[in-house]
Amino acid sequence: MGGMIRYEWKKIWASRLTQLSVLGCTLFLLFCTWAELRQISAWDSQGNQHSGTAAKEILKQTQSRQELDQEAVEGIMEEYLEKAEEIAEAEENPKDALDKFWRTVRLSQMELYGLIKDTYEESGSDLPAENVFRQNMGRDFYQARMEKVREYTALLRSKGIISAKEAEYWNDRNATVSEYVYGYCKGWEHVLQGMKWSILIMMITCVGIAPVFAGEYQSKCDSLFLCMKYGRSRLPAAKIAAVWLFTSVVYFGLTIINSVWILLSAGTEGWDTSVQFLYPTVPVVYPVTAGQACLLMLLLGYVLTLGIMAVTLWMSSIFKNAYGVIVVAFLLLIVPSFLQMGFGGYLLQHILALLPSNIMSFTFTDYTAYAVGGKMISCLPMDLIVNGAAAVIFSAAGYEMFRKHQVNK
Repeated sequence: MGGMIRYEWKKIWASRLTQLSVLGCTLFLLFCTWAELRQISAWDSQGNQHSGTAAKEILKQTQSRQELDQEAVEGIMEEYLEKAEEIAEAEENPKDALDKFWRTVRLSQMELYGLIKDTYEESGSDLPAENVFRQNMGRDFYQARMEKVREYTALLRSKGIISAKEAEYWNDRNATVSEYVYGYCKGWEHVLQGMKWSILIMMITCVGIAPVFAGEYQSKCDSLFLCMKYGRSRLPAAKIAAVWLFTSVVYFGLTIINSVWILLSAGTEGWDTSVQFLYPTVPVVYPVTAGQACLLMLLLGYVLTLGIMAVTLWMSSIFKNAYGVIVVAFLLLIVPSFLQMGFGGYLLQHILALLPSNIMSFTFTDYTAYAVGGKMISCLPMDLIVNGAAAVIFSAAGYEMFRKHQVNK
């Protein structure tokens, strides 16, 4: 059995199209990562803008790690107001004072100030941060956060995006979020953003495994293989094992290479930073850190990749041409990605959120949930359950289709 798996493994990699697809995807991912890392910018205490390595060092100094309890939040607001007053007194021109304040103070910790402001600020309001901080000095930060989440879920419910049960579920889950930890986490932020490129890994996986069964039909080798002693038992099992191995190696290989490069370039600091700082304008109710969010996205991307892998494998056992399998698989990935851009109603959006293409749109600001057996399950674990089950079911279906295939005489 081991020899058959090795043979099928080599057969997948022998395809020039597969080799070029993997190489092209690797180079494209590394190029996109390089381009994104070059765009990291920061402002020093003098108001000068820096990019690249210099920006990373400045951000590490200005975004020092701190736990945000109530006392820390009030201290940050007080310091913000004091610096604003100092600069306003030192500059005669109000416009010059505002410009200097933004360049020397606000931009250096944009996520921190923005998150505190948005938490306290009333929905629909657009007041300057100074006004918001003065009005809410002494108000409990985490109680304000609870109220903000309730306002946000009520808004989503009024738009028909989530149901009343979903709103209640997320409001209850919000209580599990502990005190925030703030700090430099550019490396983990870019790793998390890079996980969305898993859609490309799904595509090259489809390219690699499309000929597994369909290629045998197309080359007329099915009549030979299926007449062999283990042609209807061990052979399809070996093909499926080789496909799972190929998918796992390609997914984790490309993802880990890209992530390691990001962390080596931007730094590994900030693993325990609260994920809420990566989405300062939308309340996040997932009680995870930036590092944990990356691991969850790594797992989600893998299981979603297994889902489209199994569907492609099943189609390969039905279609007579590998290129037809690739075209349909690509359509299954691309079309839902466009449909998820606000198209359709409540039911369609909840269905689309379970498809492998959801890796492109899922973020930790997602408030989609599903009622199953009287319990609510959020989108992320539901994706894992549905696509994990699909990977097993469609793999088994592909095995049966090939095993029962009638050889043309």
